[in-house]
Amino acid sequence: MTTYQLSDVFNEAQIPTVTFVPPREFPDIVGSLRTTGKHLTLCGPSGCGKTTLAKKALEKAQIFPGDQYWISGRDFSDLEDLDSVLEKAFGCDRADINEWMQACKIIVIDDFHHLSYTARIELAKRLKRWHELSIRCFVIGIAESAHQLLESDQELGIRNDPYDMGVQDGQFIEAIMRLGENALNFRFAATTLQLFVQASKGIPSAIHVICRVACLRSDLFETCPLNREISPTIDDIKDGVLRIYKGKFQNKIIGLAKGKQQAASVHNTYFQIIRHICLIDKSEIGVEEVRARIVGAGEDEKEKARLNTSFYNCIKNLQAVIEERGLNDALYYDANSKTISIEDPSFRFYLTLADLNEIAKSVKVRKGRYPWDVAVSFAGEQRALVEEFRDLLNQRGYTVFYDFDEQHKLWGQNLRLKLADVYANDAEYMVVFLSKEYPEKDWPAFEIEIGKEAKKKRTQEYLLPLIVDDVNIVGLPKEVGHLDLRHISIGQAVEILIKKIEEGQA
Repeated sequence: MTTYQLSDVFNEAQIPTVTFVPPREFPDIVGSLRTTGKHLTLCGPSGCGKTTLAKKALEKAQIFPGDQYWISGRDFSDLEDLDSVLEKAFGCDRADINEWMQACKIIVIDDFHHLSYTARIELAKRLKRWHELSIRCFVIGIAESAHQLLESDQELGIRNDPYDMGVQDGQFIEAIMRLGENALNFRFAATTLQLFVQASKGIPSAIHVICRVACLRSDLFETCPLNREISPTIDDIKDGVLRIYKGKFQNKIIGLAKGKQQAASVHNTYFQIIRHICLIDKSEIGVEEVRARIVGAGEDEKEKARLNTSFYNCIKNLQAVIEERGLNDALYYDANSKTISIEDPSFRFYLTLADLNEIAKSVKVRKGRYPWDVAVSFAGEQRALVEEFRDLLNQRGYTVFYDFDEQHKLWGQNLRLKLADVYANDAEYMVVFLSKEYPEKDWPAFEIEIGKEAKKKRTQEYLLPLIVDDVNIVGLPKEVGHLDLRHISIGQAVEILIKKIEEGQA
């Protein structure tokens, strides 16, 4: 009996030899590789086994390593154009690129999606010409980038064979496990095998992680002299499996849960969105399903309205935050269909295992109970300044009650009652832009009176004066702590306010 080490059998970090299971696309890809002059495009989500399939197919097609030249898009993501990529990849002058490429039987461009947009489009345009020069390319990447390549030149079709890989079915995953069992001379208990197949979600790399950790936890490091059965549960291995995926996803998901510009949103809504994406075990999730879970959690109608406002404020910025956190390869929000799609099955697998309590601690979940971090009161002459103030806070993930943003809700309402409710009950702080015009206007006078009354019931720090010019407001002593925009910038005022908000909710 051949003795194998565990790492020879279950190993998500290398091309499997003992546990390779040919997917359904395998014979067709081999056939394409054996067809002279054909380019190939292989696309699919991360972790589905694209690179493994490509290497095994090249081997089967008898295109040996000396005839292959591999270029990883990850190594050249900082280069803007394709010629710069190829110059660096081959270590040659630009004029000699085609000659170097012709010397190879096939050029494999892996992780194509990591190349710049310009480089990808240029590559697509050159494939037809390269075909004429007997230069062959095997392009491997995630689906969106590969489809973009194919759509850029309609005449490429007959010169290129495209293949889409997805997640695999349960039989495929079980076949990997059975090969591993035979090599290491052991058996998974029947219930364990089925649980592991289900947990892997059809991702070959995930089942390698699961099986490797399960064997380690069962003291199985190499081929057993005597056949044995092991029966670890998901709970027994969860921490070990999660550790492997945390390095790739944990910081990004914490950043997403913190919201825009690292600031948590009111009601911790970004965190709640992430929480329910984790709990809803699907790859495509309707926004309304998430909203119903978050908003429907409370019984108080006013609280529901507050949560609803916060939810839609977050959803409006969700795709921007996804991109900012570097998760755009894994997660996508479609504003037209109102769906959140998990594009990377490995990410879906991670979310299933993620420790929500650990994420909550890292996010520092806020204790605020108001739908608005700030309500602003000002004379109309200061509107441009107030909008700059609001924009800076919004960019950092904080909510500002600003009348023009809420016109659709204020229309038809009793404005005195509605605004009195907002200034008295719905904002954590009220920032008053004190200018020479302020005392002369009816609405600012009404708002400051509401604010002064709210201050008596809430906190001495509720009312925050922001001096625009030399003005005296009756009933607001000058000794009250204030900021003066004649001495600091509006950006500095925003930073001070953010610090106050965060320290008040620590």
